[in-house]
Amino acid sequence: MNSLAMVVSFGMLASLNASSLDNAADNALGEMGLKRSTAQFDKSISDFYRNGLFRSPFYEACFSDVWRTPYLLEVTQEELTFANQQPHKTISLASRLTDSGVRRDLLGDPAGIAAQNTTDKNSFRVALERMKQRGLITTDIPPTDSIPLEVQSAAAVVLQVMMDSEPYREAAFAEVQEMSDTFKRAITTDPDVANPVMERRSRREIENMDLAPLYAGAQDIAAAVQVATTRVTTLEGGSFMWRLTTALGDIVLSSGSDNMYVDQKILLCIDLSGKDTYINCPTNQTVNQWLSVVIDRSGDDKYLSSSGFEGKTVAEATTRKAQRGLPGPGSATMGYTFLIDMEGNDLYRSARSSFGSATFGVAFMRDSGGDDIYDVYGESLGYGKFGIGILEDVEGKDIYTGFTQCQGIGMPGGVGLLIDQSGDDTYLADDTVIDFPSAQSAEHNVSMAQGAGYGRRMDYVDGRSIAGGIGMLIDTRGNDSYTCGVFGQGTGYWMGVGVLTDKDGNDKYTGQWYVQGAAAHFGIGYLQDRAGKDEYTAYMNMAQGAGHDFSVGYLIDESGDDLYLGTSLSLGAGNANGIGIFFDLDGADTYTAKGNDCFGRARANTDGSLRSKAFSLGFFYDGGGRDTYPAGYDWIDNAKRSVGYATKNDRPEDSALGIFYDR
Repeated sequence: MNSLAMVVSFGMLASLNASSLDNAADNALGEMGLKRSTAQFDKSISDFYRNGLFRSPFYEACFSDVWRTPYLLEVTQEELTFANQQPHKTISLASRLTDSGVRRDLLGDPAGIAAQNTTDKNSFRVALERMKQRGLITTDIPPTDSIPLEVQSAAAVVLQVMMDSEPYREAAFAEVQEMSDTFKRAITTDPDVANPVMERRSRREIENMDLAPLYAGAQDIAAAVQVATTRVTTLEGGSFMWRLTTALGDIVLSSGSDNMYVDQKILLCIDLSGKDTYINCPTNQTVNQWLSVVIDRSGDDKYLSSSGFEGKTVAEATTRKAQRGLPGPGSATMGYTFLIDMEGNDLYRSARSSFGSATFGVAFMRDSGGDDIYDVYGESLGYGKFGIGILEDVEGKDIYTGFTQCQGIGMPGGVGLLIDQSGDDTYLADDTVIDFPSAQSAEHNVSMAQGAGYGRRMDYVDGRSIAGGIGMLIDTRGNDSYTCGVFGQGTGYWMGVGVLTDKDGNDKYTGQWYVQGAAAHFGIGYLQDRAGKDEYTAYMNMAQGAGHDFSVGYLIDESGDDLYLGTSLSLGAGNANGIGIFFDLDGADTYTAKGNDCFGRARANTDGSLRSKAFSLGFFYDGGGRDTYPAGYDWIDNAKRSVGYATKNDRPEDSALGIFYDR
């Protein structure tokens, strides 16, 4: 299938899926005299409460029309799928979810000219001489005769595009006065929220940044890294070691040995073979070391934040809290990192920010094959904070573990993506070792993982809240398992958008509170499972299509004989002027619930304020199959349709109400 045909087919698929949801929604909403156009948040009321700086346009689009959210997300995710193994396209798509969208490939490959100019035998030395002229190399350039020409040309294209892209990075931070101080604050995970003066200074720093040119440079370098990766894909390594120190870090070209790279400032490393160990690289260790690239051709490799993690999990490490927030392997701070591992059963373990983690930067990593282990603490595995963090895993039976803010998390101003293309994968946000006790239940961690958008709530401090970003976990194929504590599996908080999409396989979802398509405080939480016999278990509250406080939570299961264990405020539930939407479109499903206000129910509005006439909805729709429902809920059954008011005002769109619709 050619590219145009693929684009058309993706668009048709998204339209067909959205159309079926639209028809189902219209039929069910009609039972209460509503339409998709009227069953919406009333912004004349919600905007009195919805306060947040740096809102993303994608969030605003979803919030302004909650029933269009599935279409917007399906198209976005299909575009991300189409961009597979084209990192500059993935970064471009991520940037366009923010207010700093850039399309560097609109008129062609952004690294195309550099690729054409770096194919001859002198191209590497030409690039090095250019660096020397700029003062980036101050020593003699060692002989390059031992290096295969393919490796030389791969290094040359990255270095040439790096120099061409430097002005974009400079432009992004041109108005930042003290970059070193900003860098130090960027790697601090716990800012002093009690000091309004420091808060104002921090916001001014962010306002002075221009992330659009930063994303432009990232796309150019990403395209060059992909060219370099292609050039060494089929190369047999041989044996050589070449190293040169530059002002931006070392250039290392190697093959034939098991290498150790320990806390080294790496500008570019191309390693063709061997079981290698990388400790805290690639990363931006200082504000001036703004680019770090590692391309590892083969071998069972280890990427760690300390040597002690080779035989010890993050949960077992007593130093994990002390390492949190520091630049780790695969993290970017005020710059760029690219980590490409082409094959092998690899170990990725870090208590630092790692593996597609970006703060005021862009971090991209891709593992192309092997059964891999990802074990982190926080701020990792697709994490973006005023930046773009991306982790792609192409194939393999992978294990992802972490504690908090990981596995596809969008912090303020950021986009975090975890995209796994195939394999029976395990996603675990640790809820046994309690390092981050939640306000909802101190016995469980705040996971904020597995597709989460997290904003910074400050209405009770200085009134200057910051809207959350966009976090997505997309798993394309495999029988997968997802486990978390509080906030996870498609969850949004304070104008954040969190998305978990599983496209195929018999999957299991387990969580506690605000999970499986749930959101709080103006957020958007979205879980979509497209195929398979799936199991959903939520033990505590607010789950499986639940919205709280002008938020919307979606759970959409498109097919399969599924099993649901719900709880209070689940399976299509609205609370405190929230909207909870549940769709199961096909299959003979089994439902169980513990608690009230579930199966298409909303709680009453609060009297004595504008909220008394703000819309709230609990929406449940089952579209096919002979289902099994629990006893004790007299409004639910096969082929039954029922509606109910929790608060009835003059119009349904000013009320709190619930709809149950079994087709």
